[in-house]
Parts: sequence; C-alpha cells; structure tokens
Amino acid sequence: MSIGPKTTLSVSRSTSSDDGMGGKAHVWATVKTIVGVFSILSDRERSMYGKKAEAASYKFMVDHIFGSDIETTDRFLLGTRIMEIVSKENPLNQNRFAIFLLTENVNG
Repeated sequence: MSIGPKTTLSVSRSTSSDDGMGGKAHVWATVKTIVGVFSILSDRERSMYGKKAEAASYKFMVDHIFGSDIETTDRFLLGTRIMEIVSKENPLNQNRFAIFLLTENVNG
C-alpha cells in the first residue's frame, strides 16, 4: 500500500425496497468502513491515468483484499463529504492494492 497517513472512509451502497405504492424507494446504506491512504490527485497522476482521471480530484488506495468487493456504483463517505467513484484500478493485475479515483459530490 502507499505510504502516507491512514484515513478511514465508509462505503455506501444504493439499495432499493418497495415503497408500498408500486414503486421503489432508493436509499444509500453504509455497508462497511475501510482504511487506506486518501490524497489529492496530482497533475502528474492525472496525466498518467488519462481520460479516467479527468473528472477525479482524489485518490484512495487500499489493500486489495479490503477493496475487491467495492464497485464504481458505490460511494465513499468522509464525515459528511460524499466521494463518488470515477474509476477503480488494480495496478498490473497483481491484486496487491486497489486504487479508487474519486470526485466530491457537492450536491449530496
């Protein structure tokens, strides 16, 4: 894993249930917390990741075993801040760590 201060983020997943009137109610439920290295995406890293990183502002690196079940449809929570997942990377397919490129959702 990357060297740096460790940050704990919550993983939130969209779930749906019947609303009792023939429709569905969608809510975000926290499914787990995960510890990794959270940092701002540098210009060099942005050019390295190419088009996938155009919308991203942050990077979150975790051990692969803890991040393998997280999908791009999930999102991370840092306190009250919501981080949408732009991309999920498995460098060189080594299954050692996962890198998530994130953008902050300011509208909730």
